[in-house]
Amino acid sequence: MRLPRFARKATIAAVLLAVATGLGSCATPPPPQFPELTFTHLPQITLGVERIEVVDNFTPPSDSKHVENRMPVSPEQALKNWARDRLKANGVSGVAKFIITNASVVETDLARSKGLKGVFTTEQAERYDAAVNVEVRLEGVPRVNQAFAQASVERSQTVAEDASINVREEVLFALTEQLMKDFDPQMASSIRKHLADFIR
Repeated sequence: MRLPRFARKATIAAVLLAVATGLGSCATPPPPQFPELTFTHLPQITLGVERIEVVDNFTPPSDSKHVENRMPVSPEQALKNWARDRLKANGVSGVAKFIITNASVVETDLARSKGLKGVFTTEQAERYDAAVNVEVRLEGVPRVNQAFAQASVERSQTVAEDASINVREEVLFALTEQLMKDFDPQMASSIRKHLADFIR
């Protein structure tokens, strides 16, 4: 029995859709979408200064081992977000400088097994070492010569040799996230200890 024209078109369209769906299932999965790391869920630290100023003194070396610019969210950007969300000025003079001196992430190739063991074993191929160092320094505050708080944090994470690009990005995002989870309480504690007289 010959199908009506509209039925033939519908059948052809269904076949084309099935083919397209089949091809799509073989395509590379889309890159993961990562949220901005924010700290607005944490209470603000209010300092008795006129303003908060972020000073970025970290310049990543140009060698290929430094991967900060390839990360979904770099420690450098996460630190700036921390200062924006966590620090608040409530004074009439002076400045609290949030000074970033290090926000590096270095990739190191790991030694792997050779011979049959290397062929049949999935091993860790690279290690990522992240480190941040920040100082919160008060300047221009009357009757204060020197007042500062400091925090330094390090974290490392390895990646398997068969990890896809998407998996590697997820690992790097998690590395920054964990680094900031370590940094936040350390920096907050240092401010409470060393800048207690200026907390409002």
